[in-house]
Amino acid sequence: MIQFRRAREKLVERIEVVKLPTECGDFDLYLYRSEDRRATSPGPRLRELAGKRNVLVRVHSECLTGDVFGSRRCDCGPQLHQAMRQVAEAGCGVVVYMRQEGRGIGLAPKIKAYKLQEQGYDTVEANQKLGFDMDCASTAWGRRSWRTWA
Repeated sequence: MIQFRRAREKLVERIEVVKLPTECGDFDLYLYRSEDRRATSPGPRLRELAGKRNVLVRVHSECLTGDVFGSRRCDCGPQLHQAMRQVAEAGCGVVVYMRQEGRGIGLAPKIKAYKLQEQGYDTVEANQKLGFDMDCASTAWGRRSWRTWA
């Protein structure tokens, strides 16, 4: 059933590709939309990937406070830029930018978790106090992980 659906259903649609010059290098920015048309996600990519082996792939959860405002509560912005530099240095790779603020909890709860951190809770404890389960970003894998697709 899985193979049948993968072969016949289109879960995401590429809606645009533009050139994206950055301080990390020149990328192509792909914009995708989910089949329910509720979510769009950008993904910077360096060069064509067809036929490439061991391609660097970084999946990065959106973090307004870290990626845009440079918050020092997290290292999201530096991680994103380091991933882009590594892709540029490798000459090939993808950064998948997931539009899921705070690994899916949303901006308002993330700010509430920040308030709890001001009271001495760490990130995991604050999120748990707000009723969110620990996720893979809080486990041994962490957000520093790279995967390569052969």
